[in-house]
Amino acid sequence: MMRHLLMVGSLALFGLAGCTSEPEPVAPVGPSMNDPQAVDLAKEGEGELTGAPPAAEGEFALRRRMDIDQLEASFTVATGLVWEDSAGRSQFGELSSTLGKPDYIDSTQEDLTVSLLFQKFLGDAARDVCERRSEGEANGSLEPLLMSHVEPTMTTESHPAEVDANLRELLLRFHGQDIDPASERMNPWRWLFTSTEHVTNDPVVAWRAVCIGLITHPDFYSY
Repeated sequence: MMRHLLMVGSLALFGLAGCTSEPEPVAPVGPSMNDPQAVDLAKEGEGELTGAPPAAEGEFALRRRMDIDQLEASFTVATGLVWEDSAGRSQFGELSSTLGKPDYIDSTQEDLTVSLLFQKFLGDAARDVCERRSEGEANGSLEPLLMSHVEPTMTTESHPAEVDANLRELLLRFHGQDIDPASERMNPWRWLFTSTEHVTNDPVVAWRAVCIGLITHPDFYSY
């Protein structure tokens, strides 16, 4: 009897083992991220965006994000303007607790993560100040800072050397990097300016786009 039970148990285990198999791999749904499709960024009546953008930069080394006081100081020095509301109050100060600055009641340590909320408000600040800066320089109410080496009508096609010199100056000002125009590291910024100018037919808008890109890039708000 015992021998019979052992034989039945062994057969059952053997049957279970034989039925075990690796799950079939699931085929990915939709387009692969490794094979992105071309995106048409053309605006009707405003030119056509041509050429592929430069290759993405490599992974960033482990960095620390600036705290709000450091960010506001760097932002003001780089742009020459303050991000403020209609009453003239600093928006960085008004939003400091939302952006992670401790109040020493509920928190004692500043949150330095690059959260979606942080990126959202930094983008808001960049768009507001870069628009005021570009328009002010174009109409002559502000001293040139964003366009210190170019005139508001100069394009990459008409004045390539001046555009490169201006990009080099802005990268040094915003990111602290002196990049030779012949370097591949200049290509993404040259592409951003040229593509925006090509689509909008407005170099001032293109410099505004470069300004926003420089501020929202990790090289600006981290170290």
